Amino acid sequence: MVITLRSQKSREWSPAFWATGLLLISCLCGCAAETASRASLNRSLLDQETIKRVAVLTFDTPVDDSQAGSHISKLFESYLLQTNLYQIAERGEIEKVLKERGFGKTSEMDKATLRQLGELLQVDGLVLGAVSHYNRFNFGFTARLVSIKSGLVLWSISQTGGMIFRPLSQVADETVQLAVKELQAKIR
Repeated sequence: MVITLRSQKSREWSPAFWATGLLLISCLCGCAAETASRASLNRSLLDQETIKRVAVLTFDTPVDDSQAGSHISKLFESYLLQTNLYQIAERGEIEKVLKERGFGKTSEMDKATLRQLGELLQVDGLVLGAVSHYNRFNFGFTARLVSIKSGLVLWSISQTGGMIFRPLSQVADETVQLAVKELQAKIR
């Protein structure tokens, strides 16, 4: 028979054990979904303008993913349509007009060009946007509604999110949905 005696000291946790545990916990917490948003609107201007029909233009894209802008603008359009805040111009018609008229990057359009595009599309406002990050660890976008009549920004929203252990498409979808819900709450 073997008798093992434990000393009092062996029951204490070593500093290395605690450090390893804290590192593991901080890594796991760092992988949680983090979202941050910032929405703003000009209530008096929004009430003055009569925005009933909008066109959601393809969002500008980061260099590392040429399809991100198209994907996120389609998501934004889909969730915006569900809010019943605006009628949404058909995407095919938007793309056709942009191509036929040779409109360049939407972020580089001046007030007169935006007004001309809005009149061609028969909309009261244009939703312009940009995807700032689109990778496994980080996702972010901004969107804004510009009045065709005044050329002023009526609202804007910026949203970021990220999570390592979920597909980027799922994180992007949830982040866009959250942003549109927040926007809807502020507008109504």
